[in-house]
Amino acid sequence: MAQTGGSDRAAMITDIVMTTRNRPDYLRQTRERLFKATRSPYALHLIDDASTDPFTVEYLLDQYHAGRFASLTLRRERVGIMANKNLCTWLSLSDPFVIVADDILCPDIEPDWLARGLTAMKARPKLGELALNHPGAHRINEDSDDEVTYCKCIADTFGFIRRKAIEGWHIPHYRGNFGEGHDVMRSNYLRKAGWRVGYLTDVFCYHIGRDSSIAPGRKYGGPFIPVKNWDTLEPDYEAKR
Repeated sequence: MAQTGGSDRAAMITDIVMTTRNRPDYLRQTRERLFKATRSPYALHLIDDASTDPFTVEYLLDQYHAGRFASLTLRRERVGIMANKNLCTWLSLSDPFVIVADDILCPDIEPDWLARGLTAMKARPKLGELALNHPGAHRINEDSDDEVTYCKCIADTFGFIRRKAIEGWHIPHYRGNFGEGHDVMRSNYLRKAGWRVGYLTDVFCYHIGRDSSIAPGRKYGGPFIPVKNWDTLEPDYEAKR
């Protein structure tokens, strides 16, 4: 069994589905941070999109056999982000469930990030999807309350998705499409159906892949936002870039 913090579904286990491809270093950092910082009951499911890097597959198999994943899906052929996001809804049983990529760190806070998200979703029955605050994201904000900032679209940076909100929604997929756009389409669908989307204003995650830093003081890729506290992942917007 994966690390869940509980023994059965009666313990209100939340399913977390992570997708990956050819990034064993990022995957390891994300997985270790998730295990360290998540104290609420959860089950972690991994989907590998036909990695050609043997280290990724070896790592995934080692972790699965060690009981750290509830399930492991190894694609024989690459199908792309959209098809894997469709599979997420089948692998997960909880409501809501959580989707995340293999290069996003969650904060180490109390109550933990998962409890904060679940509480926010429960208190807002018209909130169809919710994400942690990612300081590098480009959003069009609409309004906010004491905890959630509502916007037009969120990415799957620890994205909580309410099952009722996506009834009848199937991510359009065609072979060979490995690009972005699925998050925008889902958010637009939910908003047209009368749901709201938003993110937790003061609960941050951090992108260790592109457009971010991968360690304090070390840059990777494009725009770089320093972090004030590497436990909470609060960004330092005032720091010199």
